[in-house]
Amino acid sequence: MESGVYCKKHILRGDPAVGITSFAAANKSDLIVLGSRGLNSLQQFILGSVSEKVLHTSPCTVLIIK
Repeated sequence: MESGVYCKKHILRGDPAVGITSFAAANKSDLIVLGSRGLNSLQQFILGSVSEKVLHTSPCTVLIIK
């Protein structure tokens, strides 16, 4: 923690978007950082996008890295 940034890792089971947003709400998180897989429009329609779901349902700020 020399940089002054505090970070934890947790493993959750179930729907990823629901798990991430529920965990963030329960722990009063300030920021969620997610990667984007870069699905095309058809893949995104069929599979959905965890980052998009989290972005629209998050209780805090979301940073999506492409």
